[in-house]
Amino acid sequence: MNRLLRGLGLGGITGSPQAFAVSLGIMALLLALPALHNGYLELTFRNILMFAAMSYGWNLLGGYTGYVSFGNVVFFGIGAYCSAVLSAHHVDSLLADVPVALVCAALFAIVVGVPILRLRGHYFGIATLGIALAAADLANNLDVLGGSGGLALKQVPQEQFSLYYYAMWAVALACMLGTFAIARSKLGYAFVAIRENEDAAQVLGVWPTRYKVTAYALGAMMTAAAGAVYAPANGFVDPSIAFAVDDNVFPIVMSILGGMGTAAGPFIGALLLAGLNEILQSQFVKIHSLFFGAIIVLVVLFLPRGIVYLIGLRGGMRRYLADRAAFRV
Repeated sequence: MNRLLRGLGLGGITGSPQAFAVSLGIMALLLALPALHNGYLELTFRNILMFAAMSYGWNLLGGYTGYVSFGNVVFFGIGAYCSAVLSAHHVDSLLADVPVALVCAALFAIVVGVPILRLRGHYFGIATLGIALAAADLANNLDVLGGSGGLALKQVPQEQFSLYYYAMWAVALACMLGTFAIARSKLGYAFVAIRENEDAAQVLGVWPTRYKVTAYALGAMMTAAAGAVYAPANGFVDPSIAFAVDDNVFPIVMSILGGMGTAAGPFIGALLLAGLNEILQSQFVKIHSLFFGAIIVLVVLFLPRGIVYLIGLRGGMRRYLADRAAFRV
């Protein structure tokens, strides 16, 4: 087993070291953004960091184990509603919101993951989508969650509003560093072994269900942390916000664009795609979704291995075309 895992190569698990270093550098620059006192920029990049954290949550399962989930937004909703319920009970602190969201999301992922992670392929994807739809419907009918009317959250004073930006920055950085650390560990090698050949991994001593549930739970915690910070920053949560369709699709596409199964890919994908969406939305208010949809299709068709893969690629167009033809999730 060790020989097989060593053969995968460290670079193949974490992705390009140069891309990861650039991502850390950009994160360092973003830490100083509130000093510009530009509310629009701060809001835009807070959303980008939120999508980066959500993409890392999806990437841990979809990118590293190869189990593509279409319902990870359920964990974002869990995180958001944890903050909302705590605020309704006069607990208004991110130091409480985030830990509670992490615990609730992890428990939910374990309870749900044990049965559905025995499914494979499109059966698993459909099951995760069904769970997300069921959770949204449940939130829509529970009075304790505000029902369809939602819940309002108490916010910090306007002069301290950058607190939410810094909190989202910390969440995104923790997800990035956590992914890098996991990928370099035995746990990461087990994830990749499952992705490459689950049956062979089991023969070599990797217990697939245990590792898949672990990946699912860790990814759930990353996504829930983003939701727990977003809810008080937004000041209001209802099912349409907590379980938004865009929040379900965007992290998947961002991970693909940046590079699935890498430590820098989700951040790079979120930075580019969320930034581009913001530009398109401001310039083409009525038809920006058409342009954005076309971009998604082009990314899936022509860049399935992501931008991180292109960094340092040798062999030119011939190598690119051969690798694209051979690529599979």
